[in-house]
Amino acid sequence: MMQSTDTYQLFLLARRCLWVILLLGASLSVQAQQPGGRQTIDITSSFKPVLRVSAKLLFTPTPPRPDTIPPRLKYTIPISNVIPPLSPFRIKPIETDVDSASSWKNTNRVLAGYGNLQTPVLQAGLSFGDTRHRIALKANHISSQGPLPFQDYAQTRLSAEAAMPAGTNAEWSLKAGFSQDQYFQYGYDTAIFRQFTKDDLLRRYNTLSLATSCRNLAPTAFGLRYHPTLSVDLFRDNRNTEEADIVADLPLEKSIGEAFTLGLSLHADLTRLSPVQQPAIQNNLYMTPLTLAYVGERIQLKGGIIPSWDSGAFYLLPTLRAEIPLSGEYFIFQAGWIGHYEKGSYRRLSSLNPYIDGPSRLRNTRLTERYAGIRGVLAKTFTYSARAGVTTFRNAPLFVNAPGSGKSFLPIFEERIEALHLRGELGYVKGEQFSLQASLNFYGFRNQVKEEKPWGMIPLDLQAHLRWRILKDLWLTSDLYLWRGAQFRLKPGKSIRLDGAFDLNAGIEFRVAQQFSLWARFHNITNASYQRWYQYDCYRFNMIGGLAFQF
Repeated sequence: MMQSTDTYQLFLLARRCLWVILLLGASLSVQAQQPGGRQTIDITSSFKPVLRVSAKLLFTPTPPRPDTIPPRLKYTIPISNVIPPLSPFRIKPIETDVDSASSWKNTNRVLAGYGNLQTPVLQAGLSFGDTRHRIALKANHISSQGPLPFQDYAQTRLSAEAAMPAGTNAEWSLKAGFSQDQYFQYGYDTAIFRQFTKDDLLRRYNTLSLATSCRNLAPTAFGLRYHPTLSVDLFRDNRNTEEADIVADLPLEKSIGEAFTLGLSLHADLTRLSPVQQPAIQNNLYMTPLTLAYVGERIQLKGGIIPSWDSGAFYLLPTLRAEIPLSGEYFIFQAGWIGHYEKGSYRRLSSLNPYIDGPSRLRNTRLTERYAGIRGVLAKTFTYSARAGVTTFRNAPLFVNAPGSGKSFLPIFEERIEALHLRGELGYVKGEQFSLQASLNFYGFRNQVKEEKPWGMIPLDLQAHLRWRILKDLWLTSDLYLWRGAQFRLKPGKSIRLDGAFDLNAGIEFRVAQQFSLWARFHNITNASYQRWYQYDCYRFNMIGGLAFQF
């Protein structure tokens, strides 16, 4: 009984102790959750979080680097010397023009006048079509009667030109013309030689010309440019002497890159002269020029050779040109060594001296020039050029008076002439208001082989041309011709040099209505007496005037 009681007592004591421990634990837990208390958590694990790389392909293109190198565009643009007026003006409304099916355009011109030397003048120029289909008609006639016996002349010109497209990248052109020049051999002493009639002195030259050509407007797919031409000239004088001249030319150009151009041409010039009751004279010329041109930023070069066959004889002519800008466009050095031909024909000889007799032979003049000089443009309005060199003439045509009256000239050919050649050009252009051009040519002839002097060749020639628009409807023109007289042979061992010439001309034109203008021209204002050809006096002071109609 006592053991049971003790056991029960122990049980109660153990339960009380357990409650005390629980109460103490709860009290400690409450104190740990109060502010300011420290809490420590230790986590032990082998897992480590990792951000895995996505398996999706991502495209991130890189933009190209900007091109900072400017393109090299090379253009050969000539300086036009045209400066448009930039003066301020007032803007005001105007009435609307009435639409009409046809409108007047000042693209055509007819001019007529008369002068004191019984000089009728007639000029006409008409144009039709557009930029692709074009037709142009021209007509000119002038004649005069001087105070000396048979001091008369007349010139008539008629021409027609047409152009039309040939496909999408070519243009076809046609030309036809007729000219008549009439002169009288009045250069003789009429008191001594009285037997000549008007028919004996008459020299009339008729020329019928036909030409056709074709050119491409843009290079072909292979970079080729072509411009073949074919021309036929039929010439006849009033003595039944006839001449036919056929010229065929096929030039080709191919661009090689941006700086080089290769050129090749096939040229044939065939002339047949048929004098009356004499054997026909043949004068044929063939050439195949081959050139290579280079256009760079600091230099321009052109070099090549010209194989030629002159009446069966072979000659190789040079072609070498160089231009080096030393100070932009203001100062450009130029040099060259070039060769070329001047075709010998009855038609060309009569254009140089209309008082000749029919030639008994024909020769082509072969020229070789070696020169150096400068040129440039100042202030965009003033241009200049000067060069010096040596020119060699082979088979140069000279003219001597025929024995007897000396009224006619005989063409002869000098085998070789050398000349120191000085050439200068000046120009001043201010828009369409004012322009002045002047040129000078000096030849110091020397080293003739056959003849004593270069008969009939002018050693010094100066020309100046002025065009001035003084007012809106008033224009002034002026021309100056000055030269040193040529030398002529009087007889073997005796010669004469003619006096120089100073021929000043002036003209004026002013508009009196929308489409009508009055004009006048004054020739040899100083009334100078001079001769271009020995025994042939030129006209003294003379004037012509008339009316011009534009539509």
